[in-house]
Amino acid sequence: RSPPVLPPPRPANSLEVAAMPLDYSKWDKIGDDSDDEAKPNKPKAAAPAKPASISEPAEAPAPAPAVAQSQEHKRPLDDAPDIELPEGAWTKYYTESMTAPQRMQTMVHLWNSAVQEERVDFLRHLIDIIGNPQISNRIKGGQEILKDLDTSFYDGVTYPAKWVDNFKDKMPTADKKVVFEKLFKSLDNQERGLVLGTLM
Repeated sequence: RSPPVLPPPRPANSLEVAAMPLDYSKWDKIGDDSDDEAKPNKPKAAAPAKPASISEPAEAPAPAPAVAQSQEHKRPLDDAPDIELPEGAWTKYYTESMTAPQRMQTMVHLWNSAVQEERVDFLRHLIDIIGNPQISNRIKGGQEILKDLDTSFYDGVTYPAKWVDNFKDKMPTADKKVVFEKLFKSLDNQERGLVLGTLM
């Protein structure tokens, strides 16, 4: 019997060849519920899932037990420095003085404090930061992606409330995008995966 005919091997740079321009249009009509028809039919997860395309250390534990068992995640963060741009002590505080659940809780509250139009800008900026259509094209479109994130997953976990107040009331959208960029880039791969998992 003749052996099966295999397709020719893909070139090493096939990802670059196949790369498509990023399509921002699915976030343009934030008031149009018709986008809901294009959403993937996925059950809503109780906790953010980590996308497969993000490298994930095999030894990395799931975040839920840590939130439930440790008191360090509930430590008051009143000593957090003010957010100052372009640079400031706040970024070091975020990475070195806060636990992973506290970092996630902070990003959730910053997101929830923004209006929908700002959230669209945040998503577009995040897509530019990622720079990988294979990941960004999996981000949901339509109204669902712009809703408030559920804070109950990190119930009891502290965050710098003054950061959220300043972010909400005093910062222009351009500065808010910079804050989100700095926070996202400071995360490790597992934490970035958690952030992206809430958007897919």
